[in-house]
Amino acid sequence: MEFNQDNRAFCTPFTVLDTVAEQLADVDLTLPDYCPDIEKILKCTLNPGIRSKTLSGGQLQIDGVCVVNVLYVESEKKTIRCCEQTVTFSQSFPVRDADENYIILTKTKSEYINCRALSPRRLVMHGAFSLYAKVITAQKNELFVPEQENLEVLNKKLRLADLKSNCQEQFTVSEEISVADKPAIESVLYSKVTAGVTDVKAGSGKLMVNGELNIRLFYLTDIETGETAKLDYLLPFTQMIDCGGMDDGTDNILDCEVMSYDIRLKNDIMSDKPAVAFDAMLCISAEGYLTDDANVAVDAYSTQYQSAPQFSMLKTVGGVCEISDTFMEKLTAKIDGGKVSKVLDIFADCVTLDTVSAGEGITAKGKINLCILALDGDNFPVLIERACDYEHPLRTSDGCNTMLFSGARVMSISYRLSDDSSVDVRCELKISGGAVKCETTKAVSGVEIFEDRPIPPDDCALTLYYASAGEELWNIAKSHNTKLRLLTEENGLEQTTLDADKMLLIPKL
Repeated sequence: MEFNQDNRAFCTPFTVLDTVAEQLADVDLTLPDYCPDIEKILKCTLNPGIRSKTLSGGQLQIDGVCVVNVLYVESEKKTIRCCEQTVTFSQSFPVRDADENYIILTKTKSEYINCRALSPRRLVMHGAFSLYAKVITAQKNELFVPEQENLEVLNKKLRLADLKSNCQEQFTVSEEISVADKPAIESVLYSKVTAGVTDVKAGSGKLMVNGELNIRLFYLTDIETGETAKLDYLLPFTQMIDCGGMDDGTDNILDCEVMSYDIRLKNDIMSDKPAVAFDAMLCISAEGYLTDDANVAVDAYSTQYQSAPQFSMLKTVGGVCEISDTFMEKLTAKIDGGKVSKVLDIFADCVTLDTVSAGEGITAKGKINLCILALDGDNFPVLIERACDYEHPLRTSDGCNTMLFSGARVMSISYRLSDDSSVDVRCELKISGGAVKCETTKAVSGVEIFEDRPIPPDDCALTLYYASAGEELWNIAKSHNTKLRLLTEENGLEQTTLDADKMLLIPKL
């Protein structure tokens, strides 16, 4: 026999897929006629972008394009030029147990690229990048809440966050960017686009998201002279997302991903400063939680029959809070065996992020790979790469141990030449996402009652028990088949654990 039970359900995020696949990028590149010969390669990069991600029929399909970019010094005027070529990729993953309420998270990471020059105009490149894919759905959990009078239950109070909404939307942001008062753009040498959420308003199953795209360009202003310039452009956007279950009472965590982007030079015969046509594919993922206190049964027994509780490991989420931390990292880059006459640009081509639970909060750790484009003492272009480690405790993560939707992006970089062989760099970083407290509790999932084995009545007129300091009153009541409430009332106790040796009177039922 099993007691009837009133089960209270709640949902937690559950990962049904968390995998990574290596994607190869092999390119045989011949320079177009309008590009001068290569004298020295400064940097080769892989820039993967995702065009679409869909889940259907138990298969996750991810399609994208990888841009192979070569930054080099041309042989005639010793100026910086670039050439690039795109290769497409497609990857599928089997996915099980994903219901209709899911989100797909993706990330790419360049692993390596080898470049070999067959001639001043032909390059053979072999590279690879990692494609990370994660599918998160909502898992239903039930709390055991019995109603029977003769069943004693030990409850543990937990702060419990119930996942009410799991939603995701892909959309495009387009803009025509004018250089305004800056030098005209002749050719884009390097670009970087990052995204962030600035404000969120929820109500009636809708989510109004305000965000911004930080578009950074390093470009040629004059192909003849090789003069370069930089452009930082902040593009705000607003997107309405359908998120059933979210309202102004839920704690909402968001992620804004730049899946891919495209930048094209737009020549206008009526203007001496060509504009840039910009298109970006974005994906916003959101989770909404309703947090409250809940009693979780961690032990149970019958005072009438022999019984055996069944247990399961209950995973809960609590303490949901938004993370948005900005801090500054400093680095001095020494130029080995050379001098710097001028810094052309400094950019971060890669920022890694790991989060670890430290004490009562979460600490962010990672590396920033800085690239310094400069002119040496002979005014010849050089590129210097330096890696900078960072570590930062997240201020609003007290009591949390896990990050959701974690991301790190460079907000700004400033620098100065401290001497002719050193560059002092200040890098402003922003860590965003959500922090939660994940717990695993051994909880009662049911109680088996043996009706053919009743507990015999106690014939003693009085039962005394000599308890030791540190004993739990629950264990004493359970071993004597009595109710915990009667034990505490009979002995005038309020605490659940004895702080000193004590003689207890065991009440009869």
